[in-house]
Amino acid sequence: MNAFLTRAGDVVGRPVLTLHGDAIAQVKDVIVDPETGSVRAFTLSGRGMLSGPLKEAVPWSAVHALGRDAVMVADRDALREGAGTASDSEGGTNMLGTRVLTQEGEDVGKVTDVVLDVTTEEARLVGYEVRLDRHDEEGTVLIPVSAPVVVSAENVLVPAAALRSTTDDLADFRKAAGGPHEEGADDAEQ
Repeated sequence: MNAFLTRAGDVVGRPVLTLHGDAIAQVKDVIVDPETGSVRAFTLSGRGMLSGPLKEAVPWSAVHALGRDAVMVADRDALREGAGTASDSEGGTNMLGTRVLTQEGEDVGKVTDVVLDVTTEEARLVGYEVRLDRHDEEGTVLIPVSAPVVVSAENVLVPAAALRSTTDDLADFRKAAGGPHEEGADDAEQ
């Protein structure tokens, strides 16, 4: 599988399938470890419009593959009760709606989504989609982060230098962040 970039919000709603092709759930939320930036688990809901949240979740260690169209697991035993829930998240924070500040104290805007870099081994937070609240700028930008940043219930702190590498297009994210990009090897999901 080629590495690709995606927004966590685009993963929400993807079906969770076994390697035998059975649809067993769909992704409700993506749980990211605030210290490492790695995806820890996916909380789940049942399949279909009238299905509610499930008590089970899929820890990253049980994910066979995260693809553009589905999350693949070996079988139904990959679902674990309570994995990735609030009691298991060890201080995880819902970052959506959180204020983004530079480490120098500049208020940038609010997090509307997070950017994940998905490889065969892991999915890692590499940036934030932020709705700008600054007087001189409007709209939404993608801000890269090279390492986990300070996250609290109220704020996400990013280096001021990250603001010089913003883009509004996921396809240009690696280039804006200064990361490697080989034509055809890495694809951003639109």
